[in-house]
Amino acid sequence: MNTLSRISSIAAIVTILSPMLSIDAAHAEQSYPLTCRGGGTLSIQNDGNQGVRIKFKPGVGAAVQGLSPGQCTWSDRALSAGEPKTICDSGVSAAQYVALLVNPNQYAILQVYNNRNGCMQVTRVGP
Repeated sequence: MNTLSRISSIAAIVTILSPMLSIDAAHAEQSYPLTCRGGGTLSIQNDGNQGVRIKFKPGVGAAVQGLSPGQCTWSDRALSAGEPKTICDSGVSAAQYVALLVNPNQYAILQVYNNRNGCMQVTRVGP
């Protein structure tokens, strides 16, 4: 098989496989740990599509500095003024932590990213 035939064969395979290799942009985003303390003024609402929207108050510093009930913050710093104060989760993972967030003595760590639509989008639960 000559070089031109090999290139044509490889191009054909790539063309066939490329739809299978596409990456969902939501899963390609880098996620970061957001720690939340339950209770307080934290608001949990069903979004109407089997997901939840959780509104919280930002912590004053990093998670290690402590949180008041109803606050969430990054593990290494406070949220910036322009970062969303709403967590959105459209997956079944919400069942793993929503019950914790009702109790002011419970904490949840969520891996999230700013979806640029007003939400910290959950990608998974845990540190």
